[in-house]
Amino acid sequence: MMAPMHLSELVQNYGYVAVFVGGLFEGETLLLLGAFAVHQGYLSLAPLIACGAAAAFLTDQFYFHVGRRKGAALMASRPRMRRYVERVNGFVTRHPVATIFVMRFAWGVRIAMPLTLGMGRMRALPYAALCALAALIWSSVVSLFGLKVTALVHAALGHLRPYEHKLIAVALVLAAGLALFRLWHTRR
Repeated sequence: MMAPMHLSELVQNYGYVAVFVGGLFEGETLLLLGAFAVHQGYLSLAPLIACGAAAAFLTDQFYFHVGRRKGAALMASRPRMRRYVERVNGFVTRHPVATIFVMRFAWGVRIAMPLTLGMGRMRALPYAALCALAALIWSSVVSLFGLKVTALVHAALGHLRPYEHKLIAVALVLAAGLALFRLWHTRR
């Protein structure tokens, strides 16, 4: 019979997968948790950034292509989404390249921006290239921010190892709850 895995072993063995899969739904939270794991020595920074960037890139590509293929139908069937798209359309139309670099940081309209770009005149290949760079920048900024915050909390509160399992469990529950809330909220 195999002994049950310790939480730290789970993080070491499946942390990058969790960041990638969770990042498809709730990027910042999982990257911040990943940064905590980097600070504690369970994960490495470069693969964490790569997993976060890959998830962000795929999510943005998905919404861009949904906008390209089904944008009009989506706007007709989802009045709330239409309001978000209308809110960002002017900026997106005037500044499509800037939109790609700021949309990951634009909470509340993060889905509407790539949808709007997809419904516009931007071609898919330039979008993909710029989106890959933007996702890498975003993932780096969030991961480094998380690493810095973790270091500051560590310095202020002392060594976190005795509390790490509880902190990770609470953060995972909060991340799952936030992801479910967002999913429920966008479907309304």
